[in-house]
Amino acid sequence: MEPIKILTPQKKIPFTLAIAIRLLVLIPIFGISILMMVTGYQGVQKGDIVEVPTLLGGILFFMVSGSLLIKIFILEKIRLSQLQYLFYIDRLVIYNHSKNKILHELFFNNFPSFTFHENLTNFGFIVIGKNEPIMARGGIFGQNIGVNMKDPEIMLENLPEVKKEYLFLKELIADTQSK
Repeated sequence: MEPIKILTPQKKIPFTLAIAIRLLVLIPIFGISILMMVTGYQGVQKGDIVEVPTLLGGILFFMVSGSLLIKIFILEKIRLSQLQYLFYIDRLVIYNHSKNKILHELFFNNFPSFTFHENLTNFGFIVIGKNEPIMARGGIFGQNIGVNMKDPEIMLENLPEVKKEYLFLKELIADTQSK
């Protein structure tokens, strides 16, 4: 059976509020780690053994923050370039065409709740299922403990005219559920 509609995410870095907050945290940590490595290295070169923890801490922070920045800027773009969103009469399929693998298959007669997020240029994403909060919860009293690095499990990302696609999906679901 042929799909009614095929969407592919635009091949650019997704920029959501969660990613913006992650960048606001990671870029300063990355810069500070470089300063720690330079300071620690210069101190060790002079024979100051007290600077070894500064050098090692700088290397550790550099590796962690650098790997998270690479994930945001490079790996996300590669992942998105492999996705297709296939709309059939009775279901939505999220498909990875490079691995020839169905990632998610959601039937319209039992479709979870969903919402969309749109920026000023009508560009955005559709979240299917639970929408993850931007701030992570935890601690003894359930207070916010930091930036949540987890994305929603199922998303249709980097869609131009996202509201139009949201309404199209909503209409397909309503047609299926009314039968």
